[in-house]
Amino acid sequence: MRKNIVGITCDVNGKFYESEISYSKKVINAGGIPFYLPMDTNKKNIKNIVSVIDSILITGSRDIDPCFYGERKTKFINSLDKNRTISELLYINQALKFKKKILGVCGGMQLVNVALGGNLHQDIKSCLQSSIEHAGGVRHKIYINTDSLLSELFKCSESFVNSYHHQSINVLAKPLKVSATTKDGVIEAFEDRSKKVIGVQWHPELSKKKKDLEFFYWLTNIDSFG
Repeated sequence: MRKNIVGITCDVNGKFYESEISYSKKVINAGGIPFYLPMDTNKKNIKNIVSVIDSILITGSRDIDPCFYGERKTKFINSLDKNRTISELLYINQALKFKKKILGVCGGMQLVNVALGGNLHQDIKSCLQSSIEHAGGVRHKIYINTDSLLSELFKCSESFVNSYHHQSINVLAKPLKVSATTKDGVIEAFEDRSKKVIGVQWHPELSKKKKDLEFFYWLTNIDSFG
């Protein structure tokens, strides 16, 4: 039986594409075939690639330049390579058109929100004075909406997650709905109404928890949960 192919976006480092190996390991453990995506900026090339993969994983790494959501950069921004961001936006848009599953992780979650018309807090501590700590791998609790795909996957209403981000969603894009938050109101997970898109602010690929592997089973099973 053919295994499902999961496209994984990469960082750009000079003449190299890079990705943490934990993403591909989790896809393999869930029974899928990981395929590292070239960070191409040609729409036709992206369309051809997306047409032959089954789902896509938008990975995290550093910050999204605020110019992509119509704002000016602050001193807190450590921006991604712009070509990577342009490429990932093309992959997201084509995956939506082909109705392929999309998992956005950390910065990947934030970029899915931007691609669909939302924006970000450029720095949580500057924008949310009463925020809890979200950076440096701290563990904190999330509160999961019972009427959500995340609740179906995790089968609980609360969970502890790892956290490595200093940006977060400000305005959520209209096609999305909140799946989980922290006590300070930061959106920790979202989904779309067709159950084809999931975004999580933590890093399930770095987790040893069985629950976090569910995201990769979801990616590698094109018939599960819609």
